[in-house]
Amino acid sequence: MGQCLSASKPILEAVLTELVKPPPGANQQSSGGAHVSVAAGQSGAVYSSLPAGAEKHRVRNVYDGDTLTLTDERRVRFLGIDTPEIKDKQPYAQEAKAYTKDRCDKRDIWISYEPGGEKEDHYGRLLCFVWVPAEDGNGYLCVNEGIIAAGYASAYHPGKGKHLHNWDKLIALQSQARNEKRGMWANFEDFTVVKTANGSAYHKRSCEHLARVKHLTEMKASEATAQGLHACRTCLS
Repeated sequence: MGQCLSASKPILEAVLTELVKPPPGANQQSSGGAHVSVAAGQSGAVYSSLPAGAEKHRVRNVYDGDTLTLTDERRVRFLGIDTPEIKDKQPYAQEAKAYTKDRCDKRDIWISYEPGGEKEDHYGRLLCFVWVPAEDGNGYLCVNEGIIAAGYASAYHPGKGKHLHNWDKLIALQSQARNEKRGMWANFEDFTVVKTANGSAYHKRSCEHLARVKHLTEMKASEATAQGLHACRTCLS
């Protein structure tokens, strides 16, 4: 995105309007694949049709906000997001799990993959976008986008180089959730952070990973997240 999206709500709405498009390969229905309106906090996360080739599966268990297990025992890691860790008792970890569990646990879901991307990570987990019927029965919710819009996940992509096809949209949804103080952003107060020249994370200046780094860029945390950087898991967990 390049610039901070926290400047004004109208700017965010304009960005979201531009970014709300059918996922790659979506089947074109009578609505032409247009976005379907949904409740506040989920704007931009519901589509009129599933991506072409989406696979239907049954969920056995939801582990946390961004991980679940299918009935065939394969584990799914949601693409493009990171939720608070339950094992570390991080704030909003249980709320993030509840969001995903309410929509996926013991239910049928559809999964789709990033076009041209890896289908599994080094743990053997499927890397997917997860889809469920919209609450009003009109269209399909992309859970990855919905949980960011609700404020229970951060946009996250560990890979270097090519971003996900909907990366700019995830960032815009995250910025909107932060500006409207949803979920884990409810008590957010901006603060100064730093980043390395080619890093994908932002840090506190005192972070142990930066002990020998001399050239750092200083910015506000809101600007860092708007640029698609994620919080360091060591100093900002």
